[in-house]
Amino acid sequence: MDIRNFIFNNFLIKLFSLFFAIILWLFVTSQGKLEVNLNIPLELRKTPSNMLIVGDVADYIDVRLKGRQSVIKNLSAGQISAHLDLSNAQTGENVIYLSSENVVMPPNIEVTRISPKSIRIRLEQLAKKDVNVIPEIIGTPPAGYRLKNIEVNPQTVAVEGAEGVVNRLSAIKTEPINLSAIEKKETVLDVKLKLNGRDVKVINGGYVKVKILLSK
Repeated sequence: MDIRNFIFNNFLIKLFSLFFAIILWLFVTSQGKLEVNLNIPLELRKTPSNMLIVGDVADYIDVRLKGRQSVIKNLSAGQISAHLDLSNAQTGENVIYLSSENVVMPPNIEVTRISPKSIRIRLEQLAKKDVNVIPEIIGTPPAGYRLKNIEVNPQTVAVEGAEGVVNRLSAIKTEPINLSAIEKKETVLDVKLKLNGRDVKVINGGYVKVKILLSK
């Protein structure tokens, strides 16, 4: 048989048959499949011990999943999550691209879309420093009294945090102490230190003792 005649004889009919077969195959293979959009938690793992994440990072990402209806419909919130490995991250801004490998999910499920496609994470070196404690005083002593002295113990505290923030920090204030609420000549208070959302923490607790002395 002439191969050329075999191919081109009734060519349109054969082309239509091939096209129909492909459509039928796609239809059959897609039966029982379901796609769903989910908002899943993003976990940051293995941050280098000498570094600190600075700024905001997304807590959740959006994914589109595809799989058999029986699998997709039985998914629970705890079965799907995403994670980023920061063990190779560098100081400064890191752009990490997301893929299906970042998504933890049951088998036989396909990730067809991830949004955002990348996450920006800024890391700074972890730094430590001793800073002075300044008591923040508001109000006035009760009638007939005046402020004689204020003592803070300890007078300095050790803080640690992002290097850029720690280097700019020279002192840390306490939460406000209202003198109008002081009723004795000598009062010792446990007062919380005020961090104001800075990327730092006090190493040995966040309180100091403040002794307030009043006199007539």
